[in-house]
Amino acid sequence: MTVGCAPNDKPDLAVVTGTLTKNNQPFVGATVEFYPEQPGAASYGITDEEGRFTLSYSTGDPGAAPGKHTVHVIGGSVKGGSGASDNVPAEGTDDAPAMAASPLAGGPGAVANLTAEVVEGEVNDIKLTIP
Repeated sequence: MTVGCAPNDKPDLAVVTGTLTKNNQPFVGATVEFYPEQPGAASYGITDEEGRFTLSYSTGDPGAAPGKHTVHVIGGSVKGGSGASDNVPAEGTDDAPAMAASPLAGGPGAVANLTAEVVEGEVNDIKLTIP
């Protein structure tokens, strides 16, 4: 008998959509990662031109585990932003070391550590703002 993750080890997922902004402007092209504080794997999404995202669980299923999450934002920029402070280098780029000096740095490649609550049995529309 093999030991490993069985499909039924996945928690019941809640649908999660949301919007990411900075300075009241859409934050586009960013990867948004939700890491649950309770058992369960991470969920991921990418912001579009309006800063909107939809999360997919690590298995590819839509949604995220219910409960509190730490949210990492990687890469992206303010829509139409022209200032250097509007742009956040993506992890693994030549500009990535400069990110470590950013006041938003949280983990490897993270530009912001935010928190969010995913409610079981609801369609969650989460508004995130990068300080």
